[in-house]
Amino acid sequence: MIYAGLPSSEFAFPGPLRDRLVAAILSGHKTATTSLAIEYDVESDPLPKAGDRAVLIGSAGEPLAILETTEVRLLPVRDIDLAHAIDEGEGYASVAEWRAGHERFWHSTPMRNFLHRPDFVVTDDTIVVAERFRVVSLIADPADVSAAFAAEAAALTAALRAAPVADLDRPTCCPPWTVKDEFAHTAVAVSRTLEMLVQPAPTALPITPAGYFVADRRFEPTVDAARVDGAQRFAADRSAGELIDWFEQQWRAVASAVGNAPADRLVTTRHGDPMRLTDFQVTRVFELVVHGLDIADGLGVSPWLTAEAAAVVDGLLFGLRAEEARRALGVDRAGLIRRATGRTPLTSAERATLEDLGITWLTLAP
Repeated sequence: MIYAGLPSSEFAFPGPLRDRLVAAILSGHKTATTSLAIEYDVESDPLPKAGDRAVLIGSAGEPLAILETTEVRLLPVRDIDLAHAIDEGEGYASVAEWRAGHERFWHSTPMRNFLHRPDFVVTDDTIVVAERFRVVSLIADPADVSAAFAAEAAALTAALRAAPVADLDRPTCCPPWTVKDEFAHTAVAVSRTLEMLVQPAPTALPITPAGYFVADRRFEPTVDAARVDGAQRFAADRSAGELIDWFEQQWRAVASAVGNAPADRLVTTRHGDPMRLTDFQVTRVFELVVHGLDIADGLGVSPWLTAEAAAVVDGLLFGLRAEEARRALGVDRAGLIRRATGRTPLTSAERATLEDLGITWLTLAP
């Protein structure tokens, strides 16, 4: 188990076959899988059921995505249908091809060793678990997160340096914050990584990036009030130029420190959550993106949302289905994120569309 409360989902054994299966999942071509029912007996695991979630694991043991089971059928191997065979995403054109490919794996020495049955043979009556799943959230690659953080932070810095100083006193969609207030909140949020990296690493299992945004004490009214007041005080103590300079110094220091730390290094958030450093940086990219949209609106300019940061947020919220969601709602990248985070109110039809696409809803401070 890599994340607290989430089992691992490992396809085949580490190596070329797993790499191909993982690539097919992350490209959207593979949405089904089949396993032997006796595999669950060997590991004393319960059979999967619709709604279960697990972490997709790569050959190097790295977490790649959160998968959600959408359908489970327990049936003899002879009853596997063509639609299921095709949806396994391995290029099968017939059930016969599917079965031949799976029997090669199930009869292989590593699999027979795993089953502790050196003479294991699949028959028509062998019971299999036919499962369908979807990718609900992507676990971003460390290099992609670092690139997204630097790109979005640099874009925010440039936008604020280009804005007339008087415009930083404009209101935002997060009253009572002005542009300067919301920027101060964002700057402090970005700087927190530096504080966390000098603390001892926790030993508990980490939470996922989505798990950081949960409806608990961190969004209680008193905490929200302190968040609002703290940002206003921080902004009031600095001129616009000083605040922008401080932010640039902080995000560059964060980028350097993260680049020199192991990607799987664990940190403890100010809320007490253990997280992988890369995953915490995903939440910092999210902060930069959503507050950047608010700040752009407050300044009355077009959003500077960078492709690198948008991709990280898309993966967090929509898994593989961000482009499908944009087409369905008729919006661009900024428009979709605004709707997914409450910046733009959703109609009931839009909400239903996003629900159907499996959006990962996050709890955000008002």
